[in-house]
Amino acid sequence: MAEDLQHPVVLICGGPAPDEKAIEYIPKSSTLIAVDSGLDHARSMQLKPNLLIGDLDSISTSGLQWAYKQEIEVREFPSDKDKSDFELALDYARGVSNRLFVIGADSGRVDQLYGIIASLASAAPFLDSCHALIGRAYFTFTSGEANIYRKNGATVSVFAMGGIADSVSLQGFRWELAEATLPPGSTLGLSNELSEDVGKISVNSGILVAIQPDSIQGL
Repeated sequence: MAEDLQHPVVLICGGPAPDEKAIEYIPKSSTLIAVDSGLDHARSMQLKPNLLIGDLDSISTSGLQWAYKQEIEVREFPSDKDKSDFELALDYARGVSNRLFVIGADSGRVDQLYGIIASLASAAPFLDSCHALIGRAYFTFTSGEANIYRKNGATVSVFAMGGIADSVSLQGFRWELAEATLPPGSTLGLSNELSEDVGKISVNSGILVAIQPDSIQGL
């Protein structure tokens, strides 16, 4: 479902199991990285990750045994560390591909969810494309231009991340913008709607996140 993604790294995260339709979002020819108990989710989707990474404190015993039996590369870290399992996986992913897709990252905890969103926003300037399916919502992060597809949900909210976003433009939306300024916390981009099958967001300086809150229902 991520048309801008070609040969991406896909991070399959832990937490609650993703929707059964989530597998339809995973691009073909992906490098799959399971983040700790994300391996259990990958296994339930009949996917074999290329790598398992994390402190392995939440993966099931049977899942870890399966990973070793399948000869999946395992990178284990101590539980006392300065980076989360997700950030460690993100650091590794950036060294493999400049295209990233994250799936099943809703941990059920608001603080961890915010940490994931903030980490992805910080990584976006160094990636050609950065997308995530978090729960039922589809996220697109960009520090340049990105396409927004109606099939991922017609309702779209656009926010500045980490600072002021300058020269923000929205095309193909019910309410378009042309070189607008979005301060952090501004709701100017809240609850917009796509008027075309493909919309475009762009920013000259800063980072944007576009959120399509009902993506799974759009399948």
